[in-house]
Amino acid sequence: MPVPNSLRVDVIQPEGSSLPPRVSYSQLSKFNQCGLRYYFNYLASWSEPQTSALVGGNIAHDVIERLYRLPNEERTLETALALLREHGPRLLKSPEYAKFANDNAMKANVKEAVENLFKLESPTELIVDPEHLEMELEVDINGVKFFGKVDRFTVDGVNRVTDYKTGKNPGRYVDDKLKQPYLYALAFKIQHNIDVDEVELIFLNARHIEKRPVDFSIAEAMGESLVKMRAESELSVDASAWDAKPGKLCSYCVFEAVCPAITSGAAKPGSIESDTALIQLGLTRRDY
Repeated sequence: MPVPNSLRVDVIQPEGSSLPPRVSYSQLSKFNQCGLRYYFNYLASWSEPQTSALVGGNIAHDVIERLYRLPNEERTLETALALLREHGPRLLKSPEYAKFANDNAMKANVKEAVENLFKLESPTELIVDPEHLEMELEVDINGVKFFGKVDRFTVDGVNRVTDYKTGKNPGRYVDDKLKQPYLYALAFKIQHNIDVDEVELIFLNARHIEKRPVDFSIAEAMGESLVKMRAESELSVDASAWDAKPGKLCSYCVFEAVCPAITSGAAKPGSIESDTALIQLGLTRRDY
């Protein structure tokens, strides 16, 4: 059954297509935003192009991870900026990032994010086990295989999951942003039998920290949301039909031009006509 405020769109699915064996938070978020976009990404395997914001965020994350792998006394602002000067250009030479090599606004935002880290916390004082940086989680949550990567886990009298963000302050949407670390808190409990006491979002460019004590009922609700998403996506695969959710975010979606729910006359997703249009837009398919 279509969900409220959505349009059911018939698609042509690749022969033998199936859902990814594991579900990440980004998959969950994308499916809840629009099932048809999820289809294009994960069933039809179309890659969305990198954006300046994503590339900048990845570079900032890389530099901060490298900083916190150093001994406490070496985690200075000067060292962080040196790491940025060393690894920023290296990352921008990779094929997927190369087109952003001259994006000076993005580079300025990354530098600002690294500098703001020192205005928001004290890296020389924070106790961080290197093994607790970019921690991979892979666990069965209510029958669904979940995986994720935690930016940072710290134990200083409080078990805390921390996630860095380089976007703007989410304001009234902060509760939506907190869903990710809450899901990680549930995964920690199941996989490691560790009770996470606090979740933390560090909005580097916005110079804002959002901390919340873990309400485990919210964490469990995120687990239930994961199960619901998987069940609904399995039904969509069986029906070869996915729910599109037209709204204000459609103008930011790379699939808008081929979406029958938005664009009059758009070909059926998965058809030769639709695929040709996506290629003409410059999109490529992932190879597995």
